[in-house]
Amino acid sequence: MPENAPGRMQIKRLDGGGIRLVLPEMSSRKALLQPSEKECRKLFQELSRKDEAEVAKRCGVIFLPPPKPGRRRGRYVVNLLTKTYSVELDAREVIDLIAGRAASPEASFLILKYLSSSGGAGRREYWTPFEEFPRGKLYRSYFERYVIKPFMRVFGYDSERYKLVCKRLGGRREKLGGLSYSFPFLPRIRILTQLWAGRRDEYVAPKANLMFNYSARYFLATEDLLLAGRLMVNSMSAEAKKL
Repeated sequence: MPENAPGRMQIKRLDGGGIRLVLPEMSSRKALLQPSEKECRKLFQELSRKDEAEVAKRCGVIFLPPPKPGRRRGRYVVNLLTKTYSVELDAREVIDLIAGRAASPEASFLILKYLSSSGGAGRREYWTPFEEFPRGKLYRSYFERYVIKPFMRVFGYDSERYKLVCKRLGGRREKLGGLSYSFPFLPRIRILTQLWAGRRDEYVAPKANLMFNYSARYFLATEDLLLAGRLMVNSMSAEAKKL
């Protein structure tokens, strides 16, 4: 990531040669959760320079070459939760194949960052709290505000609704703390949600947690995992409204 990229953590150089990491100001915090079209265009440029077969193998996606050889580039087919997207290399857009329209900027950005990554899956594959990812402690307050609190607002006192939504989104029940479900967010990235439901009549406050598989760090930066967690909770909230 370039030094002092807009909307990202800033690097302030101190007298004596040291550095201090500074989180974005309030006016630029939206950049963490609302990727721009410019960022997506840049990612398409990066992706176009990569070998399609290597990308497909590393990321666990399908690459469909153009029907006729020539200048056309083809497309990737990527699953994100229960939806399937087409990454059109020629048109440089990401299409939600189920809805038949352009994907949201957030989904487009995460898919493009995922495909443009250069790392591979590691051998260690255990659930990892957000703060244990690189610089995760610096972004923890954002994670609490934009992921955990919205999660609790929707499901904190309604465990049955939570379980129904998890099943509808393809979640798998895990034998971990609270009510735990794991999801294939992207082919190589898994998300675990946990809920300890509250009880108003007994004045018991709810608790919630969201974790990622260890190898997620090889495909998305920590601030991008913040966006992934936000998109996960938004998807759950949207599904809950259908019940």
